[in-house]
Order: sequence, then C-alpha cells, then structure tokens
Amino acid sequence: MMEALQLLVETLVYPGLVFSLIAILLTQWYVRKLYARMQNRVGPLHTGPSGLLQPLADFLKLMFKEDVVVKGAGDKLTAGLLTVSIGAILAILLMTPLAIPLRSITGWYVVIKADFDVVLALYLLVWPTVALALAGFLSPNPFSIVGGSRVFSLTIAYELAFALSILTPVALTSLLYGAGYSIYASSISSWRLWLHPYTACLTALALATALISLQCKLMEKPFDIPEAETEIVAGPFTEYSGPKLALIILLHDLELYVGAALITFLFLGGPAPFFKPLWASALTFLVKYVIVVSVLTAIKAAVARFRVDQALLLFWRYVLPLALLALIFSMASPLLAAQVF
Repeated sequence: MMEALQLLVETLVYPGLVFSLIAILLTQWYVRKLYARMQNRVGPLHTGPSGLLQPLADFLKLMFKEDVVVKGAGDKLTAGLLTVSIGAILAILLMTPLAIPLRSITGWYVVIKADFDVVLALYLLVWPTVALALAGFLSPNPFSIVGGSRVFSLTIAYELAFALSILTPVALTSLLYGAGYSIYASSISSWRLWLHPYTACLTALALATALISLQCKLMEKPFDIPEAETEIVAGPFTEYSGPKLALIILLHDLELYVGAALITFLFLGGPAPFFKPLWASALTFLVKYVIVVSVLTAIKAAVARFRVDQALLLFWRYVLPLALLALIFSMASPLLAAQVF
C-alpha cells in the first residue's frame, strides 16, 4: 500500500506532473530569454517579473481557445497520442535520482531500481516522436503530411544516435561499477567516468553525439526541418490550434526538460560531487542542467536550418558512427576488462 501511494505521489506531484510543469515553464522562460539576448532582443518582459509568467500565460491562452477540428482529421486519436506521450516521458523521471529527495523527506525509503530499465526508458523516449509524426499524418493538410514524413525520415537517424549515446555511460558504469544497466544506478556512478582519461574520452564523445541528437529530437535549429515555416507553414502542426497545440508545445518542452535532465545525470554526474546536504546537491544539479540547456539554445541561435539530406548525411556519416564507436569501445575495451577483473 505504501509503495503504491509513493508511486502515485511521485507520478502526480514530484518529480511527476506538477513539478515537471513548473520546471518546463521555467526552462521555457530561460530559453526564450537567452535566445532573445543572443539575437539582441529582450524576450518575455511584461507578464510577471521579467516576463517569468509569460510561458504560463501562453499555455493557458491556448488551453482556453476554441479547438478547431478539421474535417477528416483524427482529432481524438491525436489528443490521445499526445497524452500518452506526455505520460511516457514523465515515467522516465521515476527512474532517475530526482525522486529520491521525496523518499528521504517522507521517510519512504523504498527505492525502485530495476536492472535494464534503460531499455524501457529508450522505448518511452520514442513515443513523443511517433505522436508528433502521426499528428501530421492524421491531418488532411498536405503541409502536415509532408512535415510528418520529414519527422519519420529523421527519426531513423536521431533516435538511434540518441539511444547509442545514452547507452554508452550506462554500459561503462555497469561494467565498472555494477550499475546493472539501470538509469538510477548509472546516474549516481557516472561522475566517476571523468576520473579516468579513457572513460572520460568515451563519455565526452557520447555527450557530444547526445546533445546533437537531442537537438534534432526537439526539432530545433538546425534541425527544424519538419516544421520549416518558410517551406511548409508549420509542418505536422499546421492544422492544430487551441488545446491540442498547447499539448504539442507542452510535449516539446517536456522532451527538453527530461532529455537535458538525463544528459545531466548520465554524463555530468547529476549532483556530484556535492551529494549532501540536499540543497547543495539540488543547486549543483541545477547549474549543470542550465549549462546543458544553454548549450542547446546556443546551437539553436548560431546555426541556420539544414535540408533533410544535409541532416541525414550529418547523422549517418558522423554522429551515428561516433556514437556507435563510443558504445563499442565502452563494451569491448581490454583496459576496462582489466579494471573489472
């Protein structure tokens, strides 16, 4: 009974729905401010102090607008896919150390640690991509269909690259420290990978490919190919407005939040080296998380949009081979085997 109550609180409150909503709204505000400054603009300004409440105002405005339904579109199926995808992304947070502070404060010390839960996490990460692509195909608008096809074209490149990148620190920590291919166990051990030159090189290489893959997964510049405004209006989202558009934006921001959090834990050690007290570990994690988001925003501000063939060429020629090499060397290195035995 206690475990069920704990899981319910974690899913709905922390680190689940309520906390995630606050986190993604603050992240969106920071990204918009930083992106504007990089382009010599001001960014959100009037709603709340320094425009802090502007993302919330934009979200509520869309939620209360009329939901225009296009004849022949899969309206209910689209809403269902978006909702399931949001739940899938939130479920990944339960596998990370983010849930541990709540367990410590409430006295619920049951830690959910499952070996090979990284396989489930990678499966759940695919759901938003599938939902956004199908949202385009479920609309009769030709721009939406072209946008959906572009999403699927890129998916076979960036999803595989992101999965290989995530698996590298998980494999390294499992081989060296017995993490059992667990997201949670790998997150609390990944900081040690930077202490050895060999594992540090592999981790840095996987970190670079993970950042590029996440940028493409978020469909941000230079990978905003599916929703290229000057070519196909808004791509798969052309016919969506009101609540469904709000869910699409929410899903995008949730992917940014969870993706950046995973990179912070698996590549940068999360709260390491300050595991105690709680405020120090939280502050350390926040600083690293902001750095990851800032890097993604800087890429968005500095690079122009690629064509589909340019993006695919980048992934198939460079990103995927590098991510694969990092994973292979992390699994089959004689040096690592010597350290284990």
